[in-house]
Amino acid sequence: MTKITLNGHTYTIPARWSEVTDRSQFIAICQALYDYETGVTSFAELRVALAVAALGLNLRRVQEGDHLYENIFRIGELITFPYTVEELPDGSSVATINIRLQNNLLGPVCGIKGYSYRTDSAGIVDTDLTAGQYIEGLSLLNHFAACVRAHSEAAPEVLYSLVNTLYPLPSPHYQKLLTSFTREEKVAILYNFRGITEAIAQDPDYDLIFHQAARRSDPSPVGLQGSLFSLSKAGLGDIEAVRALDIHTYLSALVQQTIDSIHTLAGSGMKPGKIAQKLNLTVEQIAPYTDNIDA
Repeated sequence: MTKITLNGHTYTIPARWSEVTDRSQFIAICQALYDYETGVTSFAELRVALAVAALGLNLRRVQEGDHLYENIFRIGELITFPYTVEELPDGSSVATINIRLQNNLLGPVCGIKGYSYRTDSAGIVDTDLTAGQYIEGLSLLNHFAACVRAHSEAAPEVLYSLVNTLYPLPSPHYQKLLTSFTREEKVAILYNFRGITEAIAQDPDYDLIFHQAARRSDPSPVGLQGSLFSLSKAGLGDIEAVRALDIHTYLSALVQQTIDSIHTLAGSGMKPGKIAQKLNLTVEQIAPYTDNIDA
């Protein structure tokens, strides 16, 4: 945390995502990121918006010439954790949004509980986010990003579907209730889920399924829908039972399935280099499971 004092008031500025714990602050930061990624604001405007969000300001109440107003740009330069900057050949800068979250920071929205996701100080996760929600949500995240890139008018409908997936309510009045969600809340739901999926994808425990050799930049497991059938066939229950697994039980099962495949191929006499090639992994990834086998 960074503390600054302006006009006799001390403000606490988050320096990393783990320090963003205030719900209203999180929603405002997400809106700033959304406006930038959808082309509404420039990089310079993003910095200002992040400062305003972090300080919890209402710019309409801040007078031009006020000491706080004059320092907003400087404060914005301090808030760098949500993005990385790349300098372009023409001298301009472009920011790539980075968001990794360990918790659902929103909690219930409009009385709808939604999924829970909490990580304690020891790194233990307590969640009811299911494999089915994860798979559908990840697909919708990718679809939404494609809509934004194409400036498609379908983007709001995709966002609606994502909210519906993560905050389900079996009620004939659900659609009416969902429309009471503010635009800012829907955007925050999107970024919260995106941050959680990004954190999961970087978890070393899941390296075998997220960081395949030929798809290093792909944050998603290969063949998510197919994995439901694969795990069902392996004895984890029917498709609906697999879909109902919590996300970490599901991903751990996929990792174990990959490890079993490595052991089976190694037991057949296949060399590590061939095993890595067959499973689309690197030799370094499979090395812990192929001890005493020459490459």
